[in-house]
Amino acid sequence: MPLFFLCVRTNVCYVVVGSFMVKETTVDVQEALNIFKEWNPDWTPSHFMVDKSDVEINALNREFPAGHSKMAESLHEMWALLTKRRTEWPIASLLIGVTATVATYYLKYVVKKPMLITGSKSCADFLRRRCPVLLQEYYPTVWCFTSRAHTVMCSIVGNLTKKLPPYRKEILYPPDGGEIHLDWLDHHGNDCHDNGTRPIVVILPGLTGNSSSYYSIRLAEGATKKGYRSVVFNHRGSNGIKLKSNRLYCAADFEDFQRVVGHIKKLYPAAPVMAVGCSMGGMILFNYVAKFGEKCGLVAAMVVGMPWEANKTGESLEQLINRLIFSKNLVRQINRDLRFNRDMFDNDDRVDVDYALQSSTVMEFDDRFTCRMFGFDSVHHYYTTASACYKIDKVKIPLLSLNSADDVFAPFDSIPTEDIKTNPNISLVVTSHGGHVGFGDWLSPTRESFLDKLFQQYIDAVFKYREKELLGTHMKKQ
Repeated sequence: MPLFFLCVRTNVCYVVVGSFMVKETTVDVQEALNIFKEWNPDWTPSHFMVDKSDVEINALNREFPAGHSKMAESLHEMWALLTKRRTEWPIASLLIGVTATVATYYLKYVVKKPMLITGSKSCADFLRRRCPVLLQEYYPTVWCFTSRAHTVMCSIVGNLTKKLPPYRKEILYPPDGGEIHLDWLDHHGNDCHDNGTRPIVVILPGLTGNSSSYYSIRLAEGATKKGYRSVVFNHRGSNGIKLKSNRLYCAADFEDFQRVVGHIKKLYPAAPVMAVGCSMGGMILFNYVAKFGEKCGLVAAMVVGMPWEANKTGESLEQLINRLIFSKNLVRQINRDLRFNRDMFDNDDRVDVDYALQSSTVMEFDDRFTCRMFGFDSVHHYYTTASACYKIDKVKIPLLSLNSADDVFAPFDSIPTEDIKTNPNISLVVTSHGGHVGFGDWLSPTRESFLDKLFQQYIDAVFKYREKELLGTHMKKQ
């Protein structure tokens, strides 16, 4: 149905006083005019401008016989164009309606300030003061704000648009004959710190991540932006690196990371070190911090999208849609790395490589390979051992966790919010949306994300203000 515009002339111009969706009949236009008359009982305009001729003019002449009606000359051409496209109006109206509905839902239910949960008022005050992004509403990428779409699109767009930074590569040689590959961004051009005291951020990627993953690059560059040195800890066998021993990695094993921290402390004994772990990398980091407490060699830690209870993560990923979108894709990448390095395991009695390569989900792979490699009795045993929720009281340094309430890898009901409040060293930030290690900007995942902002503000807060503003409360100097 066409739009009907009614304009009334004032002293100097014609003014639109209303619009209706009406049929092309005089009766319908008269009904519309009657509504205007009911709203304005004393309304007696003398001149009218309409966007159609016969129907509207006839209706106006009947309702306002003393008035003068005419068609606006500037609207003739527009009306001719509109009548040619009359079949498109229902589609346009539908699109407008859907857009309005989605926009209303987005602004009302999606855009929210992040939730901050901590058992320490001093820590909460510190974070709100030094991380102002926590006081602002978070606008997820508007065209893919749902959990799965956001996770997938942030990954796809991020990896398509990434630019590999000029890493300096270093290889460590552990006693088992394997190799641990590190990728450094030294930031020698920074004038704020000399080479020996420049703060260091260690980055632990997720299950299939490495120094080439878009989020690792953004975190490394974010640290550089703030004037700090960063180093990405690559899991064995990742990033196309050929294994030199029959050892991979798992969420409960932090032996390699422990060796990396010790190496860094020897290289730069005067430099403060903190670490950030994403997804499974966060689990490794949390387990390490919980094991060594104040002696872990880190001044602070941050985990992003970390599954707090791995058994519930496994259950979530086994759901049909999550299995199809996420689990199958992850295990495909894991199997690819295993095939590339299968010569290291063909004579290993602990595992049946062919059987492991038939896995179609992460849980199946963990049952057939990971558990056997690292001596776990079952997947449940492995996941329980790796889960952070059972070690909350062991954390003795400042640790910030960033999670999204809609993350299928870390379901909100698996996050032990009440237990977290019992340890003043742990702070939890939860956004209403953001997917898994997504947290994209409202317009595009390529723009600076909520994660980028919080990470940069947090490491700045730790390195610049921790000793002044948090020592003397519940946190101790490393």
